[in-house]
Amino acid sequence: MEELGTPARDGELGVAWEGLAASCAPPLRRLGGFLLVGFALFAATTTAVILYYNLFGERAFAGQGVAVPHAAFYATMGFSAAVAGGGYLLWLYRSLRSYAAFSRILRDRGLDPRRPTRDGLSAYSDEQLLALRTRYERALPGSLKERLARTFGFHEDDSFSLGPLSARPGTFEMGVLRMEWEANLLLRSGEPLPEISWWTEGRHRLLPRRPSELCRLLFALRYTTESVRELKRRYGYRVERWHKTVPEGELWDAVRDHEEARRIQAALNRRVRGA
Repeated sequence: MEELGTPARDGELGVAWEGLAASCAPPLRRLGGFLLVGFALFAATTTAVILYYNLFGERAFAGQGVAVPHAAFYATMGFSAAVAGGGYLLWLYRSLRSYAAFSRILRDRGLDPRRPTRDGLSAYSDEQLLALRTRYERALPGSLKERLARTFGFHEDDSFSLGPLSARPGTFEMGVLRMEWEANLLLRSGEPLPEISWWTEGRHRLLPRRPSELCRLLFALRYTTESVRELKRRYGYRVERWHKTVPEGELWDAVRDHEEARRIQAALNRRVRGA
């Protein structure tokens, strides 16, 4: 497993991983955004062209509208398509260049940017690992579930559970989970690790994130919300009746998950209002 580094080095690597992940915005979503911009530009320029010809064009008879030449429509259409296509290609070029630059930084430090768990899970915060394990728990059998299992060492029989949560960030239980997952990675070290490419990261968001306060809140919201959803499915949607339906040994943890989910959501709402 990877040796522990100095805080400065760990911070630098965190920035590099965050930059690598930020370079991988979903390409199809970005394409849709640029197409929407192109359509809006086409509508605006077409309206402007029609208005121009009706104000300044020559009329055969007084009060008659002015026919806009077909060439003007084709020109506005071509201009809008060029702006949308050019903008997308420019974004794609800058995204790939940024991805290559951050990949080079990580390789220079002996890391594999496409296989961040090759040397263990130290690049991932507890919150992100719990959020990823929750995704694994909820994923349908298929390629994504298998990718999560092989990349992070998750498996159905580990000690993670929802409703209530079996581990929280920074606890002894979380340390045990990390050891389980890393042990599973070691046991399967003879199998090739799946790559997290630029395209894969854009679709699934699997690379390490720098553990900023906002990221921690977003990750925590995912697994606490899923835990509360599981609790409600098992023990009823009326929280005030949980003292009758939740087993005595789980009641405190169940209430804790519910209150924590509400607290995290409130903190995120305050951030949105204060932005």
